[in-house]
Amino acid sequence: MKLKIRRRQFGKLVLASAATTAIINLANKSVAQNSNTIVYGAIVAAKGRKQAKNQESTDVANTTPAINVTALDVVTLQQVSTTEVPSTAVDNANTVTESAQKALYTEPTERITGFTSLSDGSFVFVVVGSSRKGNYTKLLITDIKKLDKKPKSKKISGFKKTNNTIESVVGTKDDKLICIVSESGGTPPFKFALVDPQNGKVSYESDLALPELFPNRRYSNLAQSPIDGKYYLTTMNSEGITQLAQLDLDNKSIITGKGKIIELSPLTFDRQALANDLFSLAFSPSGDLYAVGKLKSEQTKYLFNVDLKNAQMKRLTEFSVDKIAFARS
Repeated sequence: MKLKIRRRQFGKLVLASAATTAIINLANKSVAQNSNTIVYGAIVAAKGRKQAKNQESTDVANTTPAINVTALDVVTLQQVSTTEVPSTAVDNANTVTESAQKALYTEPTERITGFTSLSDGSFVFVVVGSSRKGNYTKLLITDIKKLDKKPKSKKISGFKKTNNTIESVVGTKDDKLICIVSESGGTPPFKFALVDPQNGKVSYESDLALPELFPNRRYSNLAQSPIDGKYYLTTMNSEGITQLAQLDLDNKSIITGKGKIIELSPLTFDRQALANDLFSLAFSPSGDLYAVGKLKSEQTKYLFNVDLKNAQMKRLTEFSVDKIAFARS
C-alpha cells in the first residue's frame, strides 16, 4: 500500500526533522560546554585514613590509600558524581627511597599533596605517606573516564635529602610534572624539581631553569593557565601573609640565568587578607582561576573563584576536598 504525503505534510515533516536535529546539536553543544565547567576535587577516603593507622610502615611505603574524587559543576554549583579511586600497590616496590627512621613515634598517615591532569585525559595524584620509618611520596596516574579502575602507582625517589616530600605538582602542556619539594614534611625550605611520570624519578636540573626559592617562605599550589601558559602559585611569608605569585620561566634572571618568582597581590576575601594558605589552585579550560581554602576561624572548606588582577576571592560553595583539578579540554 503506497502512502501519499501532501506537500503541507511533507513540509511539516521537514521542519520537525530540522527541529529535532537542532535540539540534538544544542544538547551536544551543552554537554561539550559542561565538560569544561567540571572541577574535580580529591581527598583521601575515610577508609583510607583508617587503613593508614593500621598499616605497617612497609605498606605506607608501597601502597596508596583509596581516594574519593567528587565532580562539581562550577556554573550550577551542583555535585555531578563521586567516584572512589581504589587503594593501589606501587609497581616499583623494590626501588630504594630517601627515607629514614624518625626519632619520635609517628602514627601512619596519608595525605594528598598534588592533583593535576595530563593531555591524554589522565589524572595525576601525589600522595605522601608518613610513618615511624620515614616519609614516602607516591604517584598515581588514572584515566578520568575510569576513575574506579586500578590506577598505575609508583614510589617516588631521587630526593636530595631523606624524608623529603612533594607538596604540589602541575602538569605542563607537554606533560612534564613540575613539583615543589619540601625538605621538612610540608614546611620550609622548599625547592623546585621535575618528576618523571614514567619512572617516578625526581630531577632538580632541567632546561626549564626553575628558580631557587627563599628558605623562609612557604610555596605551594602550582597551577598553569591554559590561555597563555603562565604558571601561578601561592607564597606565604613569616608574617603569615599569603600572596598570589607567578612563576616566570620566560624572562630569566640576568644574575642566575634561571626563572623568577614574581609576587602579585595578597589574597583577600571580603576585603580582608587571607589568614592562612590555600589548599589548592586550578585553572578551568576557559582560564578562570579557582581555589579551595578555609576562612579564618572556620573549619569548612569552600570553593572560591580568584580574580587574577587583584587576587580577590569570591566564595562559591562548600567543597570538602583537599585538592582540585580540571580535565584538559
